[in-house]
Amino acid sequence: MAKRKQKFSQEPFEVAITDITHDGRGVAHVDGKVVFVHGALPDEVVMAQYVKTRKDYDEAKTVDVLTASNDRVEPICESFGICGGCSLQHLAPEKQIYFKAKQLASNLRKQAKLSFDVDAQMPALRSPSEGYRFKGRLGVKYVAKKEKVLVGFREKFAPFIVDMDRCPVLEARVGNLLPQLSELIGSLTLLDKIPQIELAIGSDQVALSFRVLEEPTEDDLAKFKAFGVEHNILIYLQPKNEASTFLLSEVEDTEDLLNYRLMDRLTMAFKPYHFTQVNPVINEQMIAQALKLLNIQKDEKVLDLFCGLGNFTLPLALEAGSVIGVEGDKSLTEWAAKNAARNGLDNVEFYCTDLTQNQDNADWMQLKYDAILVDPPRSGALEMMAYLGKLAPKRILYVSCHPATLARDLAELVQYGYEVTDAGVMDMFPHTAHVESMAFLVKKD
Repeated sequence: MAKRKQKFSQEPFEVAITDITHDGRGVAHVDGKVVFVHGALPDEVVMAQYVKTRKDYDEAKTVDVLTASNDRVEPICESFGICGGCSLQHLAPEKQIYFKAKQLASNLRKQAKLSFDVDAQMPALRSPSEGYRFKGRLGVKYVAKKEKVLVGFREKFAPFIVDMDRCPVLEARVGNLLPQLSELIGSLTLLDKIPQIELAIGSDQVALSFRVLEEPTEDDLAKFKAFGVEHNILIYLQPKNEASTFLLSEVEDTEDLLNYRLMDRLTMAFKPYHFTQVNPVINEQMIAQALKLLNIQKDEKVLDLFCGLGNFTLPLALEAGSVIGVEGDKSLTEWAAKNAARNGLDNVEFYCTDLTQNQDNADWMQLKYDAILVDPPRSGALEMMAYLGKLAPKRILYVSCHPATLARDLAELVQYGYEVTDAGVMDMFPHTAHVESMAFLVKKD
């Protein structure tokens, strides 16, 4: 039997906001029940409208601000509040990073019993809050009623694509191109067979990968190619899984076609579907901070876990005697090795293995390391903490994209005799509640 949906009032109601959640929603109470209000800030009084009701709490959205917080600013995007891509554009950028630093402090205190209040943290790494995003996925939908192809992000409270003309957080060469992309796809025979576009931007190149559910006609292919030439964009098509992605644009030299630069010394080549950091400005700062904290010496051996394309591995190899990178995606380790060779680094070795599984017999586990860098996904690296304790390096640097799993894992490392000496946040995703952070640990004597 289908579950009956609960009905709720659509009538706007006045409510006072007392706090803010970890994901940027205002906190209010109505008749003793918690209501999370999207688009509201602490100390505000707003008119809100229910969007969801649950047993223990309700959700609402702000429809008007009656008493504004001093921290409120005008959003930079006309679609803010509708689009699900950003949640904090109404909060001043300097307050956004303070909010994230408080989230880190709260998680470290509650889960790891570590005291790193905002003032005790490393200075936050900051970047421009517009045009920062060099990687992303755009949704595509042909809407027959509008006789238009929508290209953008999904709505916050519905599965629809937002009807938007620009996205100010995307790198401008793509963020200002949404109407032209809509027009291109609308002119194709498969206008309703393209569900998404992956964007990947390097130091000098913009790549768009179109997911195609049917084979394009020759005329479609010609239009794709012409669009790429007109806008100086590399066009890729993806007929099946990521590995099926191929370059459609006709270029003279495909070697290192997509790449980004690091430290003015390294060239990192990648495929459009490879994981690369979203924000290149923060990425450079993050690597510089990691190298400074680790203070690697020329005779030291370093282990880089969840190494990806070698984003940290290769910079570490410039400082260390030798570095080993370990990653679960074979395509990434293969390209990481290619990147090492391209940059003339012969002191790097890569292994492909699932780091959530038993590593007792892994070759790289039999070695001794002076320092270890860990940069796991949001789920963290809990399965690896006992191995780090066993390897017992003098220094560990943990780079995290989720403060809760960071705090959980740091609590484990403290049990193995480590002290967290530094921690801080990095604003990798301005205008969102996403918290990127870094913690440095040293082995106690």
